[in-house]
Amino acid sequence: MSDAFVPLGVFLRSSCAEEAIDEPPEPPTAQLPAVIPEREETLRAVRRFGAALADALDAAVQQLLRLIASDVLARELHWAGADLDALIGKALERFRTENVLSIRVNPGQAQALAGKGLTLIADGAIAPGDLRIDLQSGTIDLSLSARLDEALAAWTG
Repeated sequence: MSDAFVPLGVFLRSSCAEEAIDEPPEPPTAQLPAVIPEREETLRAVRRFGAALADALDAAVQQLLRLIASDVLARELHWAGADLDALIGKALERFRTENVLSIRVNPGQAQALAGKGLTLIADGAIAPGDLRIDLQSGTIDLSLSARLDEALAAWTG
């Protein structure tokens, strides 16, 4: 290996250029084609990558939003349980023209709702704070997950 100093310009200039380091390079005489096929394919790949990255970011943000909202709700529900009376009242008001067959609640919460003139079914498959209202025309899912999905959809538009 030689310890001789070599100016940077020697490495930067074209191997076929004969000009001195201090002289400006000659302008190109031939025009490049408008689009070089390899460059066009590279640009397409970059655009596809950018679009895929944007899609992945959108999906990740939605998942992250749901996780954050779930954590916040879990903490809040730990301090104060869901107001099932209010949830049932809003649902019955919203579907007042429907024939309510039954309201399914967690067995631990059925006692608190008894005596309100509702047909309650204590269902072990229903998580605490969740409801399922059976109508003659279908079922209304008022689980925390369904309520959270509805709230996030309304918030994110």
